[in-house]
Amino acid sequence: MSRVVFQLSAFGEEGATTPLVRLVEPVDDQALDRTFDCPTGSPARAQALDADVNAREGDRLFQALAAHEQLGDQLAVALHSADHRFPVYAEILPRSGADGLPWEALRFPGDGPYLALEDKYALARVVRTTAPPVPLYQLEPPLRIMALLSCLGLGAAAELRELRAAALEAGPGMARLLVVVSEEELASGLQAEVDAGTAPEIAGVHLVPPDHHDLVRLVNEFKPHVLHLFCHGSAEPVPHVRLALKQDWSAADPGIGLALEKEQFAKFVWDTDGGPWLVVLNCCEGAASSGDGATSLARDLVTKGVAPAAVGMREPIRSAVASTLTQGLYGALLGELTTRTKAGATLSAPLDWAALTVAARNRLVTELGAGLSPTQARNQSREWTLPALYLRWEEFQLQLTPARNGGPPRVDPEQARTWRLEVAALQSLLAALPPGQGAAFRAGAVERIAELAGLLGVTPEALEESS
Repeated sequence: MSRVVFQLSAFGEEGATTPLVRLVEPVDDQALDRTFDCPTGSPARAQALDADVNAREGDRLFQALAAHEQLGDQLAVALHSADHRFPVYAEILPRSGADGLPWEALRFPGDGPYLALEDKYALARVVRTTAPPVPLYQLEPPLRIMALLSCLGLGAAAELRELRAAALEAGPGMARLLVVVSEEELASGLQAEVDAGTAPEIAGVHLVPPDHHDLVRLVNEFKPHVLHLFCHGSAEPVPHVRLALKQDWSAADPGIGLALEKEQFAKFVWDTDGGPWLVVLNCCEGAASSGDGATSLARDLVTKGVAPAAVGMREPIRSAVASTLTQGLYGALLGELTTRTKAGATLSAPLDWAALTVAARNRLVTELGAGLSPTQARNQSREWTLPALYLRWEEFQLQLTPARNGGPPRVDPEQARTWRLEVAALQSLLAALPPGQGAAFRAGAVERIAELAGLLGVTPEALEESS
């Protein structure tokens, strides 16, 4: 799959504040760093409609990028390509000062499409991490979603309703929710449904524990594929989220609740493949950087290897934005998994987090743009641009494993991990082998990779694509 990746980095001269832009992918030996002549910082925060704010921001970002000749040429290739998928990704280095720009509003010139609203381009922010790559993820349904719903002063009933609706719409056995809330009445009502057998999608109900150790235990025992947070968030003094406790709802002077920074998220790990696949920070400023230059929480979760994908908001948001994002994102994710299951697709294939987020953005355009034409909603309503998606550089390869019905047990995850690491090592050695040398070793390595692919239940080609 072809893609365009551009990078913003810090300017080389001491004291300079203008970042540099370069073309990273496709690789071009002639591509050089160029000054990125675009004002840094996002426009003034405002929830009211601002005539054509997205069009204005998107145009100035594109013009600044296209001033780099090679990058401009590659963006033109992406625009005119007939390929179904041609991703455009931004790699924004921390010291560049460009992470606060509204990249999600980037659009092609001449009233062209917004890249973050099109399946073909599905703009996202990519980061590199020192955490070892995982060649292949496996899912035996259901998809486990852990929902931490605790936003003091703002009830979680609507957010829970959207999560449950998405799980039920996906069909029996496709998703299970572990719900952790701070509202005692909401918890007891949901538990009553579970006890009555009328909530098959609910795996359990808990109140927010008072300390981090108990929360880590809850998360790591459930081993969620998706960790969803609906709570308060802030980038100051450092990026963090806050979960209210039960007593906070009745206290005259509530405490800070349970605060989670990147160090606490790093403890959500339960096997050698890491922790959750996706973290959704459905709260204010989950993708905002603090004033002292600290990177955003959403970015840190991917950079530090907590998850290969994370969604966060660049600014404060309204509750309507949170609910609509949940509706669109989980509808798309579970819809994709359901489609693969019905098709009997058991070979590995990429799970495209960026394309799934496009569906959520378009839902925001439709639902929150009441009274506006589609074009006006895209150009004027900034709220659809606020969710920022951070991805690991490597593609997320997913193999769907049908639920067992008395058949042979599936491969132990630790054993599968060992085999995948062996495949990665052999592929690395083959890539480093000089042409025309080591014929015997090459043949043996290819044979062993094919053997391991059979044990993992995939094709050798699939393992090669995931490397």
